[in-house]
Amino acid sequence: MTATIDPPRTRPRRAVSPGAVRQGRVLVPNIRQVDLAVVGAAAGALALTGLPPVLRAVCLLVFIAVGPGAAVLTWVRIPPRARLATVPVLGMTITTLVSIVAMWSYRWSPHDMLWVQVVAVGLSSAYWYYRHGADISTAPRPLRWQTVVSAGPDSLVARYLSMSLSGLAVALWLIAVPGLPGTDASYYGLLFSGTGPMLAVGIALCAWALLVAVRYRQVLSGAVAIVAAIVVSRVTTFAATEVPLYDWTYKHLAVVDYIMDYGLIPPDGTDIYAQWASFFVTSAWFSAVTGVAPIDMAHLFAPVIHVVLAVIGYSAARVLGFSRRTAVTAAFLLEVTNWVGQDYFSPQAWSLALAFGMIVLLLASPRSTASGVLAVLVYAATVPTHQLTPFWAVGVAAVLCVTKRARPWWIAPAMGVIVLAYLLMNLEAVLPYGLLSGGSPVSNATSNVVTSGLPAKDFTSAVVRGLSAVVILTALACAAWRWRRRRPVFTLAVLAFSSFGLLFGQSYGGEAIFRVYLYALLGTSLLIAPAVVGALDGVWKTKTAAGARTFAARGAAVLGLTAASVAGLHGYVALWPLVYQTPAQIELMNELTTGTELRTRYVMLRLGGMPTRVNSDYVDVTRFNSYYDHPISYDMWDGRDPRLPELKANFPSEHDLHMLINEIPNGVYETYVIFSKQSNRALRYYGDYRPDAVEIVQDALHRSPKFTLVVSDGETVIFRAVNEYYDPRIRPARIE
Repeated sequence: MTATIDPPRTRPRRAVSPGAVRQGRVLVPNIRQVDLAVVGAAAGALALTGLPPVLRAVCLLVFIAVGPGAAVLTWVRIPPRARLATVPVLGMTITTLVSIVAMWSYRWSPHDMLWVQVVAVGLSSAYWYYRHGADISTAPRPLRWQTVVSAGPDSLVARYLSMSLSGLAVALWLIAVPGLPGTDASYYGLLFSGTGPMLAVGIALCAWALLVAVRYRQVLSGAVAIVAAIVVSRVTTFAATEVPLYDWTYKHLAVVDYIMDYGLIPPDGTDIYAQWASFFVTSAWFSAVTGVAPIDMAHLFAPVIHVVLAVIGYSAARVLGFSRRTAVTAAFLLEVTNWVGQDYFSPQAWSLALAFGMIVLLLASPRSTASGVLAVLVYAATVPTHQLTPFWAVGVAAVLCVTKRARPWWIAPAMGVIVLAYLLMNLEAVLPYGLLSGGSPVSNATSNVVTSGLPAKDFTSAVVRGLSAVVILTALACAAWRWRRRRPVFTLAVLAFSSFGLLFGQSYGGEAIFRVYLYALLGTSLLIAPAVVGALDGVWKTKTAAGARTFAARGAAVLGLTAASVAGLHGYVALWPLVYQTPAQIELMNELTTGTELRTRYVMLRLGGMPTRVNSDYVDVTRFNSYYDHPISYDMWDGRDPRLPELKANFPSEHDLHMLINEIPNGVYETYVIFSKQSNRALRYYGDYRPDAVEIVQDALHRSPKFTLVVSDGETVIFRAVNEYYDPRIRPARIE
């Protein structure tokens, strides 16, 4: 029985007048996979030399991006349109699997692990040359000229307008970056602070550059617009900061630090990262080989992962049979509508790239059984990386296999066996978090942030919710439009809307709705992109009111993409003053937590600006007391108490202050009560407590004889209490 698939979109090229047609030549890749593998192997070998760390990191990135993947595709044939995404995704897959298997088998030796991969890639290429009686000197030129046709007026303005807009966007970004504030940014976010409005103008220019490129069939210019958008939106997180954003980034860095210090995964009982550790192990391997500090690697992580996501989005559209212009548009939409902020140094970002890459292979599998088999390999790397992503991915695979839009049929059951077996092996670690959180999708869709203290928070919530709703509803309308016109839509609908099924089983700590939107972005981008291109081409013209319809469609495309780009960027940087980190704060927390006494407690009213898990020493303290750094609200209130909103609104009461000053320090040796500028602003932003809560608590600590002010530098205030009943010479033993 043959598999049925959504056939590629075939639409006649739009007719243009003779005066509006231009022929030109562009350079296109013309590289054999075996030659690409040789380049990757050479880069991997250079990463093992005594080059400076930055150069070694670049070489290792090249190896991961082209080495293992090209070596596999030297022998395995898949559709050419799938190769662009598959080569880097296979590289990520293989390095991830090699790293985690080496760790599990107690063969952790980062340099030897890279040598094995480099030799394997090199031998693969050498054997191919031997079998085919060729060598690298017989390779074709890496680029070849191809004649292309562009539509539009044959003028310098039309020819270079898109590139000019992209260049202007990057120029504005360069001017804006030095004037971007840190923790002093407005509560409304970075776009409303300092030179931040220039970023909004820059991302709008990127959208216009993309639209102009699509209108005039300039694919290369469209790709440049995508790169410019990544620079404006994501490179900002690197260029405008000295250290990575987000407190939770440092929790991940602490895991990597432990692996590098001890050559082991953190022991069971530390946190759930011990069971889903492949991202951290791979990161530790990369840092150990290159000599680049993990914090520097994390600092540049977001732009790199977005380049990978853009490539995957483009390749997915091409595999589905869309034109290059539509594929470029889909990649751009995938970038600018992603406001969720899950692209930082995290397992979620890594697993998302792997899952999207797996989907590209599934889309190609009806025409290539090998693609389906490789999809299982990619999926196997996703399973030990993240807790939630593999379950959505296996659901997509199951639907596509059952409906015969992916093959062979057994790949979905194979994926199911892998993920269920892994879950059962780690069930003890998962059960405290709950396998299911109820079957109410409405309840599971509720955000974990339900309070509001400032109009700025309500404004940002309205923007991101509005953008999310518009994206989903627009994709739904595009799906309905394609269905009414009997165009292939089922596969696209599965990609766009299947993630909503997660809401029937999990709230994921109040973050499920964010993951649902994140997973849907590939499908929604693929659904909306053809509509944008069609609007610019005027495919809805009729004999009556043709001009008005075309003008309205193009206007909607321009306004819609511009608004979505600006709204997406705002959502991404809206929390800038709350998630911005300073080097002084990170250094201070390193000093406080390195070699810390196991009976130490760190207390904050709300997390922000002072991450308590920044190095490998967190493991011993966590195993001794897993609540050692939980915010104060974990101790004072039962989350099931119906009076919780009232209690929080009246915090701090006399009872609250008594608990903080007299009860919390009992049972521990040292207690640090920490206030940061970011945390204080977050309390006001979200309205957790009464507006003067910080001042009241600090005043009470000043007056308490138990606490001493040890740090006060304008951004950070720290009080310390030492339990007089503990003998500092008697220290609890470290848990082996």
